[in-house]
Amino acid sequence: MAHLPRLVPETGDVSYVDDDGLTHANDTVMHYRDSSGNMQEVGPAYPLPTKDFRSSVAAGKVPGWTIMNAMGEWEDGSVDAAGEDCCRWDDISGPARLTTPSDAGVQMSVVSDNTNDKAANNGVASLRIEYIDVNGAEQTEDITTNGTTVVNTVATDIIFVNDMYTLTVGGNGVARGNIGIYLFGGSIAADLYQMIAKGGNKSLVPHRMVPANKTLLLQTWHTEVSTNDRCAMKIRSTDMNGVLIPGVFCFKDVAYVSKAVSGELDLRGTAIPATSIVKVSHWDDQAGSDGSCGWWGYLVENAYL
Repeated sequence: MAHLPRLVPETGDVSYVDDDGLTHANDTVMHYRDSSGNMQEVGPAYPLPTKDFRSSVAAGKVPGWTIMNAMGEWEDGSVDAAGEDCCRWDDISGPARLTTPSDAGVQMSVVSDNTNDKAANNGVASLRIEYIDVNGAEQTEDITTNGTTVVNTVATDIIFVNDMYTLTVGGNGVARGNIGIYLFGGSIAADLYQMIAKGGNKSLVPHRMVPANKTLLLQTWHTEVSTNDRCAMKIRSTDMNGVLIPGVFCFKDVAYVSKAVSGELDLRGTAIPATSIVKVSHWDDQAGSDGSCGWWGYLVENAYL
């Protein structure tokens, strides 16, 4: 399989038919470095000349490259010298900064604060968690919810929950309550890891751990504050200059926002190593802020860098 990218543009008299059946002539061509280190011309089997690189990655056409993205929101922020994570933790009475599981791996528990989030009722009946195991590998587990009755994960080796989202739902179409996943034997108040807020079907927590043997190449992020409260928005991760610093979230960019949208903010040139955690937090000048944020990047197998 071709060793991508290090793509090099070159103009030439090239004719070929792309994936959509369109014929191209005198187009710009790209070259890539193969697994032997030789430069090869991208041709019909890999029609990058007609598609932007991001779309090609999203479509699964670039071996070793995928898109990693995250989005978050919060309401009724507080003044906190340590900052608050951008999520609806207060809706479920969780901690202002979500807990990081032990790197030895843990079992977790899932519960809703509404009895209707279960099969045969009109809320969420089942959901999926995407997590990282003790080996740094990406895994999933599907869970049948049972309302306010706790359901435990089968997995006991979870070191981070990257996402959670609904698989099946009743007539209400969305979660009837707030659904949290937390440490087995612990509590949501102290040990919340991820959540789906009431009225949604997916986590809006912009926290991600980079899997083993991969590097996250951050590209852009954005944020918005809908209230007059000025917020210092900061994207940060547990590394600096490509070196892990477990438990220490180092700033990668900051934006001061008050009743405004930041627009896309450039993060290119920021490489996040394996098992580092990326998240977005806010520091408020006064209580009561509401807002949202998001970021994306290329998740690349290290062999393809």
